[in-house]
Amino acid sequence: MEENKIYNSDVSEEEKAETEEAPAMAETEAEEARQLQDADESAQEAPLPEADGAAEVADEGVSEEGNGSHAEEADNHADEAAADIAIPAVPAKPKRVTKEKAWQVGKFFVILLVMAFIRAVTNYVFIIPNGFAPGGIGGIATIIYNAVGRSNPQLANTVFDPGITTFVMNIPILIVAYFALNKKFVFNTFVIITSYSAFITLFGKVGFPTFLAKDAAGATDTGLQIIAALIGGAITGVCLGIMLRNNMSMAGTDIIGKIIHKHNPAAGANWWIIACDCVVAMMSGILGILDIKSMPGSPTPTAALTAVLSPILFSFLSLIVTSVVADVVQSGFQSSLVFNIITDKPEEIARKISDKLHRGVTVTKAVGFYTGIEHEVLLCVVSKKQINTVKNIISETDPMAFTYITQAREVAGKGFRSAG
Repeated sequence: MEENKIYNSDVSEEEKAETEEAPAMAETEAEEARQLQDADESAQEAPLPEADGAAEVADEGVSEEGNGSHAEEADNHADEAAADIAIPAVPAKPKRVTKEKAWQVGKFFVILLVMAFIRAVTNYVFIIPNGFAPGGIGGIATIIYNAVGRSNPQLANTVFDPGITTFVMNIPILIVAYFALNKKFVFNTFVIITSYSAFITLFGKVGFPTFLAKDAAGATDTGLQIIAALIGGAITGVCLGIMLRNNMSMAGTDIIGKIIHKHNPAAGANWWIIACDCVVAMMSGILGILDIKSMPGSPTPTAALTAVLSPILFSFLSLIVTSVVADVVQSGFQSSLVFNIITDKPEEIARKISDKLHRGVTVTKAVGFYTGIEHEVLLCVVSKKQINTVKNIISETDPMAFTYITQAREVAGKGFRSAG
């Protein structure tokens, strides 16, 4: 019994010791956990002063209460304090302008200035002195210049100088375009209009020579007028084609047409531009009316009609030449044709075209509506000088083949000019 009592007494003492040591061990482990947590929080929240203060509150709460509830509340307070602190945004790095980009921008504005110079020379030499008005604000400026010049040449060369008039009349159009169209396009147009107007005014100040369609006696020479209209229209067309390929504009009726098209897209912008240019060309008849008034005596109806229609017809001639040449320059000089061949011998025809002309051929299938029979359709694009060779291949291989030919507006790719 004593041993049993001793044994029970020993167990009771060990259990008592363990019971006394348990809180200390738990407190030690909790303290180590808090130290690790404090170290992590101090490392993560070092830049945030208010968050650090909240972490200290958490430490004090844990040490005083000896449990985790206050620590969690302090941690939540620290998170809220950290969220309240506005972290400054890192400013975005400015985009670096590469050499290639700088070269492209420089090239663009060089082309712009060259085109403005060439158009100014062309209009000053061939168009303005002969009273042609082939569309645009420049055409209206030409009409005003020549109309004023018939009665007061000094006023025409100063206040109503074509360069000044063109620039002034384009200002309200550019302001409207700034809010209605692409701002980059408007800026480029402003640069080219300013350059063009400056060149025109400069040529007038230095007395640049002009091509005046008059004979030695001072009478109007119709042959020289035709030459002036053709040359002026052709050179202007080349410049216009290059400008269109580079998304440039001479403002005036171009912008008016684009704005009208934006609000009334039933017709294309090109049709609106052509309509505006035609109106300006018709307005050049005003110069013929002024010439009638200056004729001695009473002019005959034929003389009066000739005087009125001459500036209009020459203006239209120059305008048409400009449009045709600009279209060729913009679309490319290579004229190509598209062959569509419906045949029952597609292999033979395609092989001969490929071997003789080194042209690609696309084969598709089609079904006739009336017969319901399936046929092969060959599609092939060739240059204009190769048209007879293709016709001969078709007639020799399959005389019953159905062929129709269409004009290709622009072709780019392997075997033709490069794209762009």
